[in-house]
Amino acid sequence: MKRFFKLSITLAVFSFFLTGCTIKTMENNRRTVSVSGAGTVEVEADNATVTLAVITRSKDVSVAADENASKMTKVQDAITLLGIPSENITTEGYTVYQEHNYSNGKNIPGDYNVTNRIKIFVKDLSLVSKVIDTSLKNGANELQSCQYGISNKDMYVKQARILAVQNAQEAASLIAGTGGAVLGKILTVTEHKNSFSGRNFAMKSAAANDEIVLESAAASTPINAGKTSITINVDATFELK
Repeated sequence: MKRFFKLSITLAVFSFFLTGCTIKTMENNRRTVSVSGAGTVEVEADNATVTLAVITRSKDVSVAADENASKMTKVQDAITLLGIPSENITTEGYTVYQEHNYSNGKNIPGDYNVTNRIKIFVKDLSLVSKVIDTSLKNGANELQSCQYGISNKDMYVKQARILAVQNAQEAASLIAGTGGAVLGKILTVTEHKNSFSGRNFAMKSAAANDEIVLESAAASTPINAGKTSITINVDATFELK
């Protein structure tokens, strides 16, 4: 009888500890709400990057290359005369290839095509139209793009980030209140890739030695910078009380 009594006490104590652990685990189980938030800041552009090229063709590769070099030199000299520093004019790519035509199953070699593409960084936005027009007049025959941007982007990214977190907090608070809970502290935040939406004006590319035709058919090139949008997206998890 004594042994049975001791065994009963031991089992009772063991059962008590098991029950206490289960209750503690349930009390520590957090309720959470996960939401997404977005923040967007619109900023006036303060710079532009113009990408253009000189394309030449000839049956003789040396003639095509020499003509290309002469035209590109003329283009760059004219651009620097507008007040664009030479260090703001960089080579984007230089290619040489021979065209091929196929007739009756035969490969017929064609002209050599030489392309020299450059990027022009323009800080003074009043010069953008002049850069484009001057380039065309001096030998450029391909305009790939005109991309507007902003210099101090980090400051505006921070503003967009703050707005994104605030937006997520507002959404979580609404959900919590609707469900009869109280929003607690933020537990996790994950930021997605930034969205930087600068204005880009695409230009029609013309064949070598042909006249360039812009999207806007005008005597001069009227292009306005407008605003650039910076968007931050986040996923956030909040505690519910």
